[in-house]
Amino acid sequence: FFPQGKLRWWLLGLIVLGVCSCVEYLFPPFPGDTVTVIGAILIPTAGWPWWGVFLAVISGSILGAAGNWYVGSWLVTYPERDSWAHRLVARPNVAPRIDKIKAQFRMRGGMYLVLNRFIPAFRSLFFIAAGMAKMRVGMVLLLAGISAMLWNGALLLGGWLVGNSLQALLDLLATYTEAVMLLIFGAIVVILLKGRFAARAEK
Repeated sequence: FFPQGKLRWWLLGLIVLGVCSCVEYLFPPFPGDTVTVIGAILIPTAGWPWWGVFLAVISGSILGAAGNWYVGSWLVTYPERDSWAHRLVARPNVAPRIDKIKAQFRMRGGMYLVLNRFIPAFRSLFFIAAGMAKMRVGMVLLLAGISAMLWNGALLLGGWLVGNSLQALLDLLATYTEAVMLLIFGAIVVILLKGRFAARAEK
């Protein structure tokens, strides 16, 4: 699978891709998708093995999702811990919302987790919520893997189709991210306005 003399550098590159995919979940501002796109471009341009890049980013995503699930589980398993995170989720104006999110994840958590990779900026929150809802870690990581395979598979396919035009693929990714963020912002505005009108109607 590897031409002689290049195995060491490819392995190092694949490890970097996996670590970046993991860090993206643990530190959302990190541009993990951009790193994945670079890896996708290296498949046709530098001869990197597609299966190696694919496995690296999938493994990193699953590890990052596991870390977030653990954080969510820790928050609800050890409420006596007096950390800033425990104090935040226990606040009177936050706790009821957390309870609603947990209820939603108990009912539709599987769907949310499969879609998580397609929703930028909020991916890590899905798995924290899954941990708080006490979803089984095995099922959570399975769904994380499926979501990562779908998303990263699309990125790798895009890299193969675009070839050596890194900027074209990055522009496409940026356009998608902006569109999704705009939809999320619009949904938040609608929900807030709906709640405000409902409160006025009750008065």
